Amino acid sequence: MEPERPIRIKPTAPPLSRGQPTKTRPSDERSPRVRSLLVILVVVVAVAFVFLVVPELAPEPNKGIGAGGEAKPETVVREVEAPLELAPYANLEREKAREEATAELGSFVELQAVLEEEMNIDAWGARDYEQIKELATVADRHFVENEYPRAMKAYRTATSELQELINEGRAQYDKSIATGQIALDGRDQAAATIAFQRALTIIPDDPIASRGRARAALLPRVSALLREFDRSLLRSDLIHARSTLDELQSLDPKTIGLPDSLIKLDELETNDRYSGFVSDGFAALRNKQFEHATLSFDQALELKPNDPVASDGLSQTKQNRLLTRLDELRSAAELASNEGRWTDAIAAYDQALLLDRSVRYARDGREDLRTLIAIIESMDKYIADPNVLSSEDAFAQATKSLAAAIEQTQRGPTFDAKRRAFQALVERAGKPLPLVLLSDNVTEITIYRVGTLGTFNYHELFLRPGRYTLLGSSDGCRDVRITIVVEASMDPVSIRCQERI
Repeated sequence: MEPERPIRIKPTAPPLSRGQPTKTRPSDERSPRVRSLLVILVVVVAVAFVFLVVPELAPEPNKGIGAGGEAKPETVVREVEAPLELAPYANLEREKAREEATAELGSFVELQAVLEEEMNIDAWGARDYEQIKELATVADRHFVENEYPRAMKAYRTATSELQELINEGRAQYDKSIATGQIALDGRDQAAATIAFQRALTIIPDDPIASRGRARAALLPRVSALLREFDRSLLRSDLIHARSTLDELQSLDPKTIGLPDSLIKLDELETNDRYSGFVSDGFAALRNKQFEHATLSFDQALELKPNDPVASDGLSQTKQNRLLTRLDELRSAAELASNEGRWTDAIAAYDQALLLDRSVRYARDGREDLRTLIAIIESMDKYIADPNVLSSEDAFAQATKSLAAAIEQTQRGPTFDAKRRAFQALVERAGKPLPLVLLSDNVTEITIYRVGTLGTFNYHELFLRPGRYTLLGSSDGCRDVRITIVVEASMDPVSIRCQERI
């Protein structure tokens, strides 16, 4: 029998991307994909070690021949083939090169996962990608053959070209997005749709491109709403303009020019409300509806603080309200005076002075009324007790009060009636009347504030109408004091002391 020879297995290249169709995977599977490829890489290296190195260490079995020429089963002695040993430094260099090649392979695998999972490479760069995978296959062969420096260089070249391919895809995507946005801003539906569809071809299901394509589909309605908004402004129909912009904002809030249109409409609505408040305020001012006017001007100033027109309207309202109130108080005071309600008149003047201390009519009116009230009180006092006018002092004071009352004009019928009555009273009090006194010719008679009359049986004199006090005194008798009222056609008055002490 022929001696057994060691079985040798030819190493194969690791299955990276060569010969595999490009597949797009969801982004959430990227990490497992990378880990799987790295595991495959480790397995390939291990298999290469087993198939290339271990067989060299397996000895060939020897066949024993017996004396009789027959073959006898004997213990197989395997001859170990001495491996080719490297110097320690060379071995370190080789290990370092292997690690560097492995690292480059890892970078390539990561980029390959990005490309296949994020981008639809078959739609825009399949030929370039196949060429790059061929470069990676060459690198795989160098790696399996332990030519690590060459493998590292080949992997690095493949990785660099793969990165450039990814960058190119992203650049095409960015350009398509930018082109689509420009078309959207220009309301070119066809161009926008094509551009965003191109972006979706590069990166399927991309949310930005999907939203852009959806916005492009809305462009006809967006354009119609913008035209309707402009027509509403020409008609000054701000209500319809607002509803149009509300619909547009709900439809596509990113429409170019929408923020400016909203600002413009806000300004127009503000000016419209402001004009309404100002007009309403001045109308209320003309009608002396001061509360309403104040509210309207305040609302206008809320919309436009420090606005000169609204501020002036508010000042006019305050001034007119004050003047109107002062006029009302003046009329109330004059009416009260004419009706003889002097206290009410003074109260009205006092209220006017509380509103404005500089109101002259209120100051003068109050002082005038105080003088008038003093005259009235004097007249009322004598009218209430006319008999006091028998006194010279009282009569003199009443005469002065009458003179002052005569000077008061246009005080109303109540005052005029009172003055006439007082004047008649004073005139009567100024005309003496005859008084006959009877006595016993022993009692000494004295009239208080007139003088002593002495003793008599009969005495006649003339006195002003009014109240008098008569005093009679006589030796050995108690004094007699009587009060009489002198008036026209009165009977004789008898006075004498009769009660002995």
